[in-house]
Amino acid sequence: MKDFKVLEEKAIAFFACSVVPFLSFSIFFADLICTLLSIFFLFYIIKKNHFIFYKNIFFLISLLFYFLSLFSSFLSEEILFSLKSSLPFIRIIIFIFLISFLIENNKFFLKFFYNFLKYTFLILVIYGLGQYIYEYYILLLNNTTHISYVRLALPFSDEEKLGSYLVRLYGLLIAVYILKKNYKKSENIFLIFLTLFTSVVILLSGERNSFFFLILFLTICIFFIKINLKFKITFIFSILIIFLLIFFQNTSVSNRILFDKNNKLNFTSNVNEIIIFTPQHTAHYLSGYKMFLDKPFIGQGPRMFRILCNDQKFNVKLKIKDIKKPYDSCSSHPHSTYIQLLAETGIIGAFLFSLGFFHIVYFFLKQLLLRIIFKKKNNINNYQVIISSSALLVFWPFSPSGNFFNNWILIINALIIGFYVNEFFKYKNYK
Repeated sequence: MKDFKVLEEKAIAFFACSVVPFLSFSIFFADLICTLLSIFFLFYIIKKNHFIFYKNIFFLISLLFYFLSLFSSFLSEEILFSLKSSLPFIRIIIFIFLISFLIENNKFFLKFFYNFLKYTFLILVIYGLGQYIYEYYILLLNNTTHISYVRLALPFSDEEKLGSYLVRLYGLLIAVYILKKNYKKSENIFLIFLTLFTSVVILLSGERNSFFFLILFLTICIFFIKINLKFKITFIFSILIIFLLIFFQNTSVSNRILFDKNNKLNFTSNVNEIIIFTPQHTAHYLSGYKMFLDKPFIGQGPRMFRILCNDQKFNVKLKIKDIKKPYDSCSSHPHSTYIQLLAETGIIGAFLFSLGFFHIVYFFLKQLLLRIIFKKKNNINNYQVIISSSALLVFWPFSPSGNFFNNWILIINALIIGFYVNEFFKYKNYK
């Protein structure tokens, strides 16, 4: 009986951790596993009478957001279409608490999760470097590197988001290694080199947002993490030298990341001339803003942006000087999490989601004030710094983003928030 329980515990940990590699090449299987495990966990907490989750403030806020999304869907113009996004969202909330529960109660979970992440990262880094060398060589043969940019996709997919995958989950790799507390010199060296090569692949991926997230994550971690100063300085210079070499040697990367003519922030007294990030992004934002003004409290309903953006009332044709064809605002989503939530769930939904951002900012500002003003040492550990920095990427409002209700993004965010909830919103009698 004891052996069966151990086997069952291993199986649950294995399937939960298998989501990590599946996210890199098959969102269908990742979503299937997430859904099945969520259903299983729901029955488990009912059977075991684990209703302590209802005393968790994060759970209550998440549940409120879920019912608000449902309510917004029922009041939308296309109820069934909107419900396809809002109704299954409950599985993500349950999956977050499943991850948090496994961290505490499954002795195999952290070991499996670390190994799955480590080897997935290793494979993806090698795959990304190989893909870049091959595609860049083809462009070089065709003499088109001056007009084309190499974009790195995930394996078995045309989705160009390899950089996004790596930058979002990298923090969990380091955080779980810290939790394991089984430090070895060889493993430390391996992780240092993996970090450097991961940073290179993120840069080469051509994803501006992922590169910004990498800089943001590393900056916060380097500032707050308690580690040898000599190592910090060496690491910073190593990263800077690698990035500068890539920028100088490869103009396609530097043009894409730093000097893309479409990247701009143009603020003027004339509202019609304001450009945020790119003219295309600005058109999306203006359309989402119009939808928000139409239904400011509960929004148009999840997934409704892609339908309503064609409506003359919300559609925006942004005209730019010297460009004949106007930028159309229609897309599957407005490319901003907060604009999307304002448009589709209203100010209430956007506010509930923003609480995560304010919680993390308050956490870091508190430590900053203790250090600078009161000259006190940080009372946080390295694990908390890394997991908070990773969660900050989920709630970050000041950059373009993917579709909030996209299954791939939701599951990745659920993994990160699961660790964050376990650390900062854990009920005292959780076990």
